[in-house]
Amino acid sequence: MPKSKDKPLHILIIPSFYPRFDGDYVGSFWREQAIGLSKQNIKVGLIFPELESLRSKISKKIYPIFRSYDDEGVITMKFLWTNWFVKMRNLQIFFFKKLGLKLFKRYVKKNGLPDLIHCQSVFNAGFLGEHIYNIYKIDYIINEVNSGFLFKNQGLQKYYKDAVRITNKSKECYTVSNKYAKYLNKELPNKLKWKVHHNIVSNQFLNAELVTRKNKKFVFLSIARLHKVKNLGLIIKSFKIFNNKVKNSELRFIGVGSEYDYLKKLSIDLKIESQVKFLGRIDRKNLINEINDSSALVHSCPYETFGVVFVEALALGRPIVAVNSPGSFDILNKDVGILSENNEISMSNSMSKIFKRYNEFDPFYIRKYCRKNFSEDFLSKKMLDNYNSILSN
Repeated sequence: MPKSKDKPLHILIIPSFYPRFDGDYVGSFWREQAIGLSKQNIKVGLIFPELESLRSKISKKIYPIFRSYDDEGVITMKFLWTNWFVKMRNLQIFFFKKLGLKLFKRYVKKNGLPDLIHCQSVFNAGFLGEHIYNIYKIDYIINEVNSGFLFKNQGLQKYYKDAVRITNKSKECYTVSNKYAKYLNKELPNKLKWKVHHNIVSNQFLNAELVTRKNKKFVFLSIARLHKVKNLGLIIKSFKIFNNKVKNSELRFIGVGSEYDYLKKLSIDLKIESQVKFLGRIDRKNLINEINDSSALVHSCPYETFGVVFVEALALGRPIVAVNSPGSFDILNKDVGILSENNEISMSNSMSKIFKRYNEFDPFYIRKYCRKNFSEDFLSKKMLDNYNSILSN
């Protein structure tokens, strides 16, 4: 049954990845979801056995390091360890479960058993949620965002039998967009139908000053990892066509990754290197300034399951050009952006349309739309209703 007022609902969240430091954008939406839930008069905890990449600049750890702290109302416990098992997913899952169970026992000893466990993605949080369920019989739900099921670039197919077993034991399965829900219903068929629960936009963006851009240049901004899956070459090729028509324009990239050399060379080969800027990694506080200094967001990944950068741009009143993907289809409409096909002719035409129609996009309306559909308060209350419904049944 739903918990009485004198004993608040107790939810334990297990993310599959999580921010490492203040301002880190990796998994930041999961942290913000947890904090948003903690404001709904419920008890929220989080455990995370982090396996840090060997390529990371963070010092290597021979033994796991335990950390425990209160993160704006979220009881947080972590193990920090180095991933010594590169390309050995079986061992990564094994140690995620082993360290995670230790964290769970420490958490329970101090905070008591949770009423429900919220696993953020099957890999690897779902494996840990199932492991805890098998021992303690505490129900769990799955909230999937991983595009690896769609793009098939992570070797997840080898583990589909495990994924179906884990989702079958879950009380509910959620994902972040309607198209992706339909896809997962076919890709991972089980007794449960995948439902939709969108990611939130941080209040940090919704509460920031709404700035009308004064720069005379028309600036497209891309915010994404510089990685092959993000399809960023399409943006540069499309911008080349757009820039031929609109000389006083600029393209800026925020992000780092393995495609940097290729993208830089592409801009040189197309003779637009002076109009293409690579800004590198930027923390989320300064990200607001960069979005405010842009005219529109541009996004090229056809495998985006949601797109937190979409709602962040909308929160600051910026329209969007995006390749049609599960995420962009759910978020964008003609009043806040333009959908493009996955080719440079279509995207360059979409860039031109948003430039010509720019004065039709009302930044105050765009923010209002974003707040209504993706705000912390709205989606936290919606998830709380889901929790209570699950526990009632």
